[in-house]
Amino acid sequence: MSLIERTIEGLKKRRNRILNGNLNCIPSPFERFKDDFIGIEQACYITVTSFTKGGKSQFTSYTFIYKPLMYCYNAKSDIKMKILYFPLEETPERITQRFMSWLLYDKTNGRIRVSPKDLRSTTGACPQEALDMLETQEFKDILAYFEEHIIFPAEAPNPTGIYKYCKQYAEEHGKVTYRKGKRRGELGEIEEVDVFESYEQDDPNEYRLVVIDTINLIDTERGMTLKQSMDKMSEYLAKYLRNRYNYSPIVIQQQTFEQEGNEAFKLGKMRPSVAGLGDSKYTSRDSNIVLGLFSPMRFGLTEYMGYNIGKFRDHIRFLEVCVNRDGEMGGISPLFFDGAVCDFRELPLPNEGAEIDKYYKYIQALGKKANTLFMMLSNRRKKKTSLHKYGIFSIFAGRKKGRK
Repeated sequence: MSLIERTIEGLKKRRNRILNGNLNCIPSPFERFKDDFIGIEQACYITVTSFTKGGKSQFTSYTFIYKPLMYCYNAKSDIKMKILYFPLEETPERITQRFMSWLLYDKTNGRIRVSPKDLRSTTGACPQEALDMLETQEFKDILAYFEEHIIFPAEAPNPTGIYKYCKQYAEEHGKVTYRKGKRRGELGEIEEVDVFESYEQDDPNEYRLVVIDTINLIDTERGMTLKQSMDKMSEYLAKYLRNRYNYSPIVIQQQTFEQEGNEAFKLGKMRPSVAGLGDSKYTSRDSNIVLGLFSPMRFGLTEYMGYNIGKFRDHIRFLEVCVNRDGEMGGISPLFFDGAVCDFRELPLPNEGAEIDKYYKYIQALGKKANTLFMMLSNRRKKKTSLHKYGIFSIFAGRKKGRK
């Protein structure tokens, strides 16, 4: 088929999937923020950025691994996932422990709240109940599903090594079509060569993610600086793995240290930004979406956008769309963050005093090692009111002017 024919055929297939009750994306776990960030689409490159200890890895795990995997595990949809995870900061065992910690918390409605450190019996014996729960059939099935759908490649974590591994996986699970082309050889002669034309997955409903955590720690290519290697990695991710092989790269990138200094604070430039991306800005050029995660406590703020940071402390983050090629950008979503179990959830608006108070009480209970308020948070009224409709809260929903 020609380019136009392939494009129209693809649009028809996507329309028919919706009409037949299927989906064309894995939905975002943040209901009110879906106008800004709809979720995971195939062939979509997403960069997540924040400052040091801002929760980037935990947010990425929750948003792009835990919730999507559980969605596919539980849903009737035909969507599947395969995650190629290149962890440059942690071991696969530590990542799996973090998933276990979150899973215990989520599946028991907060009754079992055990951090990965406590799960490892670091300073005291892990609760036997937690280990018993992990060995129930329900948890065994979920953990087997996790292990089946996530791969931790052992290849050298440099751009070429990552690209070759992902390319090999794609070609082993799909078909590449080539056409004949011509090029000029070293001596000026005209050579006939095979030129890439198209790629078709064996399973078109398999969503393939390439997760790199963090790209700032990638091994450099021979003869290249870190910036040049990051630029090369981003080129591989966008030009080949996304555009040719239908991968969805998820890249975690540190903000530059200069953005964390006093000068940035004085200028009010505290939120993560494209200009603040550390070591290379090319990732933002190649990305479909750039998500920024901001921690007000990191800058010593006591109030931010109507929220009492003195009470929330390190349990609040603000998610922002910094770049969005196909949709809105500038919207902000306030999130409750429980770092011990890698859990995020949308916060009520700052004027919803009774609902906000439940979170304050929950935070106080955490200090007493009590977990009785989880159900109060889980069962709070699930308003689907869009933040875009609240004029006084337009800072949370794509205000284009007057941003701080």
